[in-house]
Amino acid sequence: MKRRTFLIATGSISISSSPLLMATEADPIEPRLKPAFIQSKQTIELDLTVQQWDTIAAAQEHLFPAEPDSPGASDVNAQDYLHAILADANREETDRQLIKQGAIKLDAIGQQQFNKPFVELNEFDRETSLRTFEQEGGRAWIMTLLGYIFEALLADPIYGGNPQTVGWQWLQHHPGFPRPQTRFHQL
Repeated sequence: MKRRTFLIATGSISISSSPLLMATEADPIEPRLKPAFIQSKQTIELDLTVQQWDTIAAAQEHLFPAEPDSPGASDVNAQDYLHAILADANREETDRQLIKQGAIKLDAIGQQQFNKPFVELNEFDRETSLRTFEQEGGRAWIMTLLGYIFEALLADPIYGGNPQTVGWQWLQHHPGFPRPQTRFHQL
């Protein structure tokens, strides 16, 4: 089954009508991690290193790679979207800690199995490391990361994922109207 068919069949497209993002602004360790769409001041500083962000980005690309006829994690701004979600001051601390600890553990598994951090592994070794991680309690991390990738793929571009509606175009999805006019969620 093709990835596009799977996403449509599982109803994943319904996420696009209710994105969970509250767009925010943060002061990340590295300026390249600051999404351009973030404008609110209700944020926290994230306690993730550049290496941990690189591990997360490599895992996202491995879990949702680009293919000739479909976008990958980087094409849908998955890392920037995740950064915005985690930097939101109203977000649960549990997700931040889960993502951070998962990146640390995944790098440790890469070091243990192949004497290299996850980002330096080839595709086969990354798959092996992720399978080991899954068996050692990393399933929640992998599923959480996939969930955020799908949100980035399916969200209205105003929320920072799905640039130029690349995900919608790939899935041949037509959003409902009216579309959001503001980046901020009003409480």
